[in-house]
Amino acid sequence: MTVIFRVAAGPRQGFGHLRRAVSLARALGVAPRVSVRGTPAARRAARRLGCRVEPGAPGATLDRAGADLLVIDDPRAWAGHPWLAAARRRGIPVASVHDLGLQHLPSDLVIDGSLTFTSRDTARGLFGPRFAVLDPRLARAARWRPRRGAPRVLVTLGGGPRRGVAARVAHAIRQRCPGAIVRVTGGFVPGARATGGIVDLPPLPHLGGELAAAAVAVVSGGVSLYEACALGTPTVAVSVVSGQRRTVRTGADLGGVVFGGHLTRPGGAAAVAAAVSALLTEPKRQQILSSRGRALVDGRGALRIARRLRQLARKRL
Repeated sequence: MTVIFRVAAGPRQGFGHLRRAVSLARALGVAPRVSVRGTPAARRAARRLGCRVEPGAPGATLDRAGADLLVIDDPRAWAGHPWLAAARRRGIPVASVHDLGLQHLPSDLVIDGSLTFTSRDTARGLFGPRFAVLDPRLARAARWRPRRGAPRVLVTLGGGPRRGVAARVAHAIRQRCPGAIVRVTGGFVPGARATGGIVDLPPLPHLGGELAAAAVAVVSGGVSLYEACALGTPTVAVSVVSGQRRTVRTGADLGGVVFGGHLTRPGGAAAVAAAVSALLTEPKRQQILSSRGRALVDGRGALRIARRLRQLARKRL
């Protein structure tokens, strides 16, 4: 079975769509072959993740690959329509991955694993956090558990311009919690290394090991929030852009994370540091968050989706 993934990615909009394509390919047991709507840096990031990057227009790409299935993961419906139309003309089934119930394409299978979006229309789509697309290796990863020694705090807010925001948060945490070791991820775009009790991590395909080892994680409203919940890591969730606010607030309302506010507001980094400091001193609250997070997201969404994608592809084979 040959699957082509059409994704949007880049330093500004992030690499969550690309990471989801890799996760679905792994769950399907196929090579990740991707067409990237994005910058050269995004295509380089795809290659670092082990993807084969497919250049060219929709029809030419699908024909050259001999595609049996097309999966579109792009937040802009207008960008997905040409690919959907090209696949339709060739009789290739199409699945599309979305967030927050927005910009859904009229594909054969709609996937929206958002905390904020549920539907009973399972004939046409897979909706809700049971279908959050995460690396299937997370389902086998060690879950979070309390650890002795200096607490580790993981800060993961994405790459590109978000690296500066993550650095401010990391320094605020160190000032508030001088005994903590703060580890910072920066997406898939290399950046400057930090010092002074703050470790700047290299690009990582997924955060399973880092999340499981962290006493507390600080995440934005993207894929990392779902990974943290699946592993049961006590988490302070923040929004870096306005589109993340709904997910972050819903995760907090459901009891899976602590609401850390909006980092674009004055004093945002200091507020996050205060929330982290409070959580580090409350082991019972950590345990409650861990349990509720795992109840929200079990980490097996990609495996469930893969079963439906195989059924869809059989229409072509």
